Amino acid sequence: MINSKVMITGAAGLIGSHLAERLLDLGHEVHALDTVDIEENMNLVNVKNHENFRYYQNDIRSDNDLCDFFQSDASVVYHLASIVGVNKYMEDPLSLIDISIIGTRKLIELCLNNNVRMLYASTSEVYGRNSDIPWSENSDRVLGPTNIDRWSYSTSKALCEHMLFGVHHKNAWPMSIVRFFNVYGPRQNPIYVVSKSVHKVLNEISPELYDGGEQTRCFTFIEDVIDGLILAATIDKAIGQVINLGNPVENSMSEVIAAVLEAAKSKLKPINISTKKRYGDVYEDIPRRVPDVSKAKDLLGWTHKTSMNEGVRKTVLWAKKNSWYLQ
Repeated sequence: MINSKVMITGAAGLIGSHLAERLLDLGHEVHALDTVDIEENMNLVNVKNHENFRYYQNDIRSDNDLCDFFQSDASVVYHLASIVGVNKYMEDPLSLIDISIIGTRKLIELCLNNNVRMLYASTSEVYGRNSDIPWSENSDRVLGPTNIDRWSYSTSKALCEHMLFGVHHKNAWPMSIVRFFNVYGPRQNPIYVVSKSVHKVLNEISPELYDGGEQTRCFTFIEDVIDGLILAATIDKAIGQVINLGNPVENSMSEVIAAVLEAAKSKLKPINISTKKRYGDVYEDIPRRVPDVSKAKDLLGWTHKTSMNEGVRKTVLWAKKNSWYLQ
């Protein structure tokens, strides 16, 4: 039986906050780190007073902050801390790189010295613009030039993966990596296609459709992701592995926005936005992003359960019941 004490970095975000709730429900003692003030963060409102929840408003780039948070007798650290969102890492790629690389390197050292397992949250962005769809975990990485800021996220995450594999191969340190594909659901920051569209539509504002909306993604509901995360962090067969976690069913951006409008019973019409005009030459979009999830099924027994339409419906219903989110 695994130790009941676990750690989460990036605990105040969408995935981290849902993971904290699930782990507490499973009886774990959860030590959670993020940079935000917990009294001002609504994502953690359901857990902040739980007797088995400990929160640290710390920065993983700081040695003192990280050591204050780190629990040497924990069974695993779920390392989710990062800057996320295309707009954010285009605005400040240096902070993204610092958090991803410096913070992860420090955390790896602590885990290695104390034999604590790590579950590292990576991204489908590591595959870049590889046109050979679907992407398996061993697919080639095809990236754009370094003067295009969007590739900083892909590069920093991939370098962290290299660090984890390097330490694992040298020291047999127990680690696992998961690559997320367009996770969405209740509480998500409204800067992504689903959350942004839900936020706008429920505020009676027309949603934005980028470049005609024909580009596709595979949208993965948060509840399914949490299932996969916990499996990847606890099953021995996942040690030393990188695993795609995603819904393999493609949906166009047009379809997603249509699903939001239908779930909200709204008659609003989308507004078409040119990414070239909005972001200029520092942005490059990817037309398709599709995972091969056979490895997750084989190693973890995991498959997604929630269709895009059902997940969007659940997200809209939640947003309607939580007025704070729409402010």
